[in-house]
Amino acid sequence: MIAARTWRLLALVAPSLIVPLVASEHDAGRVSFATGVALSVLWLLVAAALLVRFVIALHAQFRSRDAASPWDRIDVLTSSGAAMMWLGLIALIAASSTGWASLGVVGVLGIGTVSIAALWTILVAAGDGPWQRAQILRSVLPAVATEGDPLREEITLRDLPIPPGMRLFVQGRAQRHGLVSRYVVDGGASGEVVLRAELGPALRGEHPVPPLALWFGDVVGLTRTAVVHRGATELTVMPRQLEVDGARTLLGEGGDDANAKPAHEMPTEGTFRIRAYTPGDDARRIHWVRSLQQDQLIVRLPDEIPPADPTVRLVLDNELFGTDSLTCRAPDDMLDALVRVWLGIAKELAAQGTRVTLVAAIDGRVCERPMHPRSAQAAMRFGAKVSWQGTVPLERVVGECREKHVIVSARPRRVVAGGKSAQVRWVVVPEVAWTKAEAALPTEHGLRYSYPVGSPENRRERRARDRARAVARWQDRAVFSQVTCWIDWSRFSGDHVARPNQRGGAEVEMIP
Repeated sequence: MIAARTWRLLALVAPSLIVPLVASEHDAGRVSFATGVALSVLWLLVAAALLVRFVIALHAQFRSRDAASPWDRIDVLTSSGAAMMWLGLIALIAASSTGWASLGVVGVLGIGTVSIAALWTILVAAGDGPWQRAQILRSVLPAVATEGDPLREEITLRDLPIPPGMRLFVQGRAQRHGLVSRYVVDGGASGEVVLRAELGPALRGEHPVPPLALWFGDVVGLTRTAVVHRGATELTVMPRQLEVDGARTLLGEGGDDANAKPAHEMPTEGTFRIRAYTPGDDARRIHWVRSLQQDQLIVRLPDEIPPADPTVRLVLDNELFGTDSLTCRAPDDMLDALVRVWLGIAKELAAQGTRVTLVAAIDGRVCERPMHPRSAQAAMRFGAKVSWQGTVPLERVVGECREKHVIVSARPRRVVAGGKSAQVRWVVVPEVAWTKAEAALPTEHGLRYSYPVGSPENRRERRARDRARAVARWQDRAVFSQVTCWIDWSRFSGDHVARPNQRGGAEVEMIP
């Protein structure tokens, strides 16, 4: 970045300074002396404007740390403008050596055009003047969305004058793995300008939307101003509700509180509970042998498995360190799947009468929320806050296991707290079943480009950079898969696994 800036700054001042030196070493018939003088005067004007702009930016930086760097203020050439300056210098040197006057005209036009464009940009657009009274209002709609809903962006520009001969460029990304929005506003626009764009499907979570990047550029594409960041906002995306089948099996053989499960035993098998006869009991249940022994009527109670525990703590295992450094999308997709299964199990258990408490580690502390069977809005907001964290261990989230615990995790680790492992059940959400593969690597087609002819994305360095990013995403995906998929299923016999079904929901099955 610093080397590229140095190259652009040298291109802004060096060619106009070298041309008079070349002209002085040759007679006027080869390189016009008047051309050298004109370019020298133009160079002095550009240098003086750069110096003044640098001093003003340096003073502004002393007053506020948020001000742009002085070097950013004077770095006004684009890569195209810098290339035109150096090519113009080469053309003038070649013209002075060969005596080819037409080549000299091309060089003078190239250097002169870029110098004039740079001088105009420095004078009218490079400072803070156009941005002092400007209002940039940004909103991502809907402000509270559900995972998968289409998002749209609206940007309102007020009191932002666009200098003549310039265009306003706006770029931003509302979500980490979302689409990049780009806008161009011509100089003829006046008053209030509203920009709209589609941002694709909403991704679960509470997202601090970073500010937009705005800058001015000339209509030819030779110069640009420093980037100004405005328009930060926030976005909340609720988890998508997932229908989970088979969650009732997590309560054990007893079913729910309302219905006990009868034991299937032969009349001579099993054990019977007995008690003294009370008026109203069925006389067919009188145990006559015991009654004769105790000299009172004794009745038998039906053999059954007792009901399940009415209270369940549903724990989400979101302990995973280092996901912020991964460039692939798999960690976010995996966490979204965990949250959907977690909330789906809670919804089904609560609908059957079980008191469910949602437990997760958020912002460095253990948080709990009750799951209400009739209103899940609070639970949805709780799920939107969940993110990967590495500060609170799972043992601390589980606690002492005084109640039945169900842990939803992508990599079960057999947490046993207080020696009560029987109180903990696992629901494994396999990464391979809930995440998608990364996009294929970009391919090279020789003279065929992926973008229209003339687009800066077709440049060799940009294509190489895009390919390096794609390779890094695949490498990060391999690392993440090794962390989450290393599961010895034989160790978790008797626990459960959640897999997607054909109806778009999930199916909880016991691991054999």
